[in-house]
Amino acid sequence: MSKTVATQNQKPAPRLGLLDALRITAALIVVLYHYTAWGHDHWGRQAAEFWPVLSEFTRYGQLGVQLFFLISGFVILMSLQGKNVIGFIGSRVGRLYPAYWLAVLAATVLSLGIWPSGNEGRSASDILPNLSMMQAGFGVTDMDGVYWTLWVELRFYVLLAALLSMGFVKNKHILLLSAIWPALGLYLHFTSMDKLQEWIAGQYAALFAAGMVLFLIYQSGHSILRWSMVAGNTAIAAFFTGIKGRSDADLLSGMDIPAWHFQLLTVLCVALLAVCTLTPLKNVQGKWLAVAGSLTYPLYLVHQLWGWWLINQLHGFVNKYVLLAGLLVLMLGIAYLVARFVEQPLGLPLRNATIKGLTESQAWAKKALAKPGLVIPESKYQQSWHQIR
Repeated sequence: MSKTVATQNQKPAPRLGLLDALRITAALIVVLYHYTAWGHDHWGRQAAEFWPVLSEFTRYGQLGVQLFFLISGFVILMSLQGKNVIGFIGSRVGRLYPAYWLAVLAATVLSLGIWPSGNEGRSASDILPNLSMMQAGFGVTDMDGVYWTLWVELRFYVLLAALLSMGFVKNKHILLLSAIWPALGLYLHFTSMDKLQEWIAGQYAALFAAGMVLFLIYQSGHSILRWSMVAGNTAIAAFFTGIKGRSDADLLSGMDIPAWHFQLLTVLCVALLAVCTLTPLKNVQGKWLAVAGSLTYPLYLVHQLWGWWLINQLHGFVNKYVLLAGLLVLMLGIAYLVARFVEQPLGLPLRNATIKGLTESQAWAKKALAKPGLVIPESKYQQSWHQIR
């Protein structure tokens, strides 16, 4: 019998220390990519020209984003355990928005006040849509370019929330999703249905799917079907990453990098996630790993615009190695402060308030829609506010 991914009384899985290490590594390679290989001239000339040796390696740093999506497939499916749909939504809101709102406000201050020459067409009218995290869906410019990945993540969360609300959270349902979603992405690509492809995040579906199936293996054990699904989704993910990697390298950095480089690195990313979660290395623990993992999200949110501004202001006065190392230390320090003094105190109250509000709204809606004498049974996925918190 297929096991259920989300069960109400199941104990949380132990923290995977190397998964935290993988997350912070992904963030750092994105940071180095944006500082030393992305096609900006804040060093006084093109970053890749200014860092001719280092950029030979950091030019692949865009793969950090693909690694994020792969890890998200694993971690978000894990986070569904023990939650109903309201609990899942609440956990995501509490996790994502405190640091994000601060990052949007910080980016606004920089791009509209301190450094207007670097705002790339952003305006005050973009602020409120950006606070929703859904601005890309309405064609509004991101206050910081790195936010594009959050819109991809949100569509993945919506998809899982829909499945959870319908009770489609058993292994067989996740495997079916992991087959249909990437296959649909391939179909839409080859039929040039670009708008629909964008809306379903089809070119990233296989990354999330591979991560989800690896979680099923972690949770329920090995099988030929599951590993076949991992292999198939890895192939699809490599195909799309090769296309995007080569295109972005040319468009954003003026580099000619063969697609197969990105394809091979995609396979390596899947292999790394498997090694960190499915081998005895999954038992590696360490408080410092958890702390490092907690820096990933705020580091990703704040590093780009503020880092570019500091490079722009200081590159003529500070040794480039000292400046680069100092920026990494500074951004990690800021990420720690955000994690410690923004996410920790605000995340849980925001999660609880979201759950409470959604629970009360659900109860009100059921009461308003119920006919006299009609009793609507409680959903097996519904919990009271007191149970959830």
